[in-house]
Amino acid sequence: MIKKILLVASEDPKTSSHVRAALAIARRAGASVTGFVVVDKDDLSNIGPAPIGAFSYRYELAKNRVARGLSTAADAVADLRAVCDDAGVSFVAERTVGDRDDTLANAWRFQDLAILSNEVWIPGSNESGDAETLLHFVAMGLRPLLVVPQGFEGEPSKAMVSLSGSLDSAKAYKQFVQMRPFGDVPLHIVTVGEPKSGGTPEDLLREAAVYGELHGFTVTTAVLPKAERRVEALQTHARTVGADLFVIGSSYHQFLMMTRFGSHALQMLRSSKYPVFVSH
Repeated sequence: MIKKILLVASEDPKTSSHVRAALAIARRAGASVTGFVVVDKDDLSNIGPAPIGAFSYRYELAKNRVARGLSTAADAVADLRAVCDDAGVSFVAERTVGDRDDTLANAWRFQDLAILSNEVWIPGSNESGDAETLLHFVAMGLRPLLVVPQGFEGEPSKAMVSLSGSLDSAKAYKQFVQMRPFGDVPLHIVTVGEPKSGGTPEDLLREAAVYGELHGFTVTTAVLPKAERRVEALQTHARTVGADLFVIGSSYHQFLMMTRFGSHALQMLRSSKYPVFVSH
């Protein structure tokens, strides 16, 4: 069940694929949308080293970046509100100034699903966040998360669920089934090689299929041979079965002060032309 969606804003909500996807999910579920955008003044002011005598130029550049960030953020929230109003979706604005991670965590605290573009907009900056940014959000607790690539149109017609036998992938699958963001979209469940659970691929898929069918989904399954390039194998198989939505789990491990993310999730987010539902 989805009642509150955290929608990370883009510079032009009227043309953003992830905004259209969020509105479709919100209408189907009767959910409200919380539009989030943050301007991180400290980050925008960090221009880097400047040559001697260039302090005033550096200061003006930082000031202009912050001003542009504040202006475009306000415009984006206003446009997002108008888009939601036109769609008949209840909207609440979360426009703030401060540290991106802290403010995002606070906004997420009582939301069901986070939806954002594969290129995270940073108001005031000429650069955007990438796949590492998305998995960083997963690690900090922003999950489940639906990533919609810019240019994706319509709604998915079939979801392909990748199960590795890990609890991470099982949790992502169960969350997707329980939330039903795209209604009763058919499920195609696959596993590549031998599962981490220690059982056979067939046993893993049979249990997963029973779970999905109990929740009212139409389910098909396939065992894919072990592949060195697992993500490419999954994407190739998705094309053969007509799947245009991926459901994956993301594992990450902390070593001293560094966080290492699941490489398969990272590659999928980097290369997928279709929406990706990812959790941990």
